[in-house]
Amino acid sequence: MRHAASRKRASRARREPSDDHIEAGDLTQRNDDVVVSEGSDDEQPRRTAKKERTDKKGKAVLRDAGPTVESDDDDGKIDVENFRDQPLDKKEGAKLHGIAQDWELIRKQIHQGSFSLVKDVAISLADVMEVDQSVKALHGVDAIMRELLDIDQEMLSHEETLKELHQKLMLGERVEGVMDRYENAVNEKMDQYRSKTSRQKYGSSEVYTQFRECIFEVQNPGAPIPPIKEFIPREHGDISDDDDDLEIGGVTQDYKCPITLTTLVNPMTSKVCGHSFSGAAIQEYLQKARADGIACPAAGCKKRLTMAMLRPDKDLEKKIKIAARQRQRRAEDSDDGEVVE
Repeated sequence: MRHAASRKRASRARREPSDDHIEAGDLTQRNDDVVVSEGSDDEQPRRTAKKERTDKKGKAVLRDAGPTVESDDDDGKIDVENFRDQPLDKKEGAKLHGIAQDWELIRKQIHQGSFSLVKDVAISLADVMEVDQSVKALHGVDAIMRELLDIDQEMLSHEETLKELHQKLMLGERVEGVMDRYENAVNEKMDQYRSKTSRQKYGSSEVYTQFRECIFEVQNPGAPIPPIKEFIPREHGDISDDDDDLEIGGVTQDYKCPITLTTLVNPMTSKVCGHSFSGAAIQEYLQKARADGIACPAAGCKKRLTMAMLRPDKDLEKKIKIAARQRQRRAEDSDDGEVVE
């Protein structure tokens, strides 16, 4: 009986689950899970390594700590220390030419905007202020105009240097130390410019000459315009005034149309000879022209004109209006000065 009871307890122990709640099948299943997990760990490094190899372009790379982003900075990074020593060949010529065109475009924009604005300000000051009162104000505007011309020259130096390098590359020359050559050439051009006197810098500038002539015309209507050297004091390094080649002057602006012989209205100026006409009058005159144009109606001029050779002259129109206002002011001053008996 004692043996039979022992066999029953052993049989019941086999059937009852353990306190850990792990069945025999569960143990096998856990072992299988461990095997699968270990197998996964074996495969994971291979997949991660492959991912890293294919993600060298800066995309997200999956790592144990989560996704991170690789930087593009190292790919195609320029060695700044040695960049100056990189030679240029013909392939880079087009790039230099494009940069030179950018400099030229910016220069032209300054011409169209800043120079015209400064000239208009000077004309307005000369018109509304007495000559003695306007000296200081116009001197400041003159300094601004000269500074703009200096900036224009610096930009021109960059433009010309780039064009010179472009020309060398197009001829097949290999340009070494391009940055040093570029900077040295620009500095050399600017040193030459800065060594010039004021007359040498600005006296031959058409922009500056027109600027000073406009001021003079407003302040001295009807008087001959003196040579540009009269507006720029002589400095050490300038040639004698007797031998100066800046003697262009003595021009008197005539605001009458050569066709109507009356004051210009909506003036148009010839691009080939510089003569100006009232807009309606010259258009009617050109109706008789042949395909190659017609003789300029200004006395003594032998140039031929077509409509394409004419441009509306807004600057001249402003001068005409200013001259008309000044005549009116002088007439009013004259009337005020008369003694009424």
